[in-house]
Amino acid sequence: MLDLLGKDCSRLINRYFSQMKPSDPWIPIAKLDEITKGKLLLWEEDGYSLLLTQIADRIICFENVCPHLGWPLDMSAVDEGLLICPHHGFEFDLLSGACPLASGLSLRYFPVRERDQYIEVQLNKVRVNGPD
Repeated sequence: MLDLLGKDCSRLINRYFSQMKPSDPWIPIAKLDEITKGKLLLWEEDGYSLLLTQIADRIICFENVCPHLGWPLDMSAVDEGLLICPHHGFEFDLLSGACPLASGLSLRYFPVRERDQYIEVQLNKVRVNGPD
């Protein structure tokens, strides 16, 4: 009897998972018109804290964490392609992520795409050395 119950449960679980569709790794996080040059847009959900901005006609998305001290960057200034940390003044090049004052520090970026007037991000593909 126990063996039969195990087979039935196994079939039920296999049927459930076979009907599931693979989840789309792209998550919509903002409307395109919410993102402007020189301004940061904060998005927080499910333990993620991300910043979006537009630079050189590109939308970029990076972690809301200073790689130097781990403090949030959402109150940072954006000036001529540089993100200026409000806590200690370190500057980060928004296109490369690099910090001229400390070569080992870099912003962590997430891939973005535009789709149906929304900006979507891939949360499972973080990278350093600039957006893709």
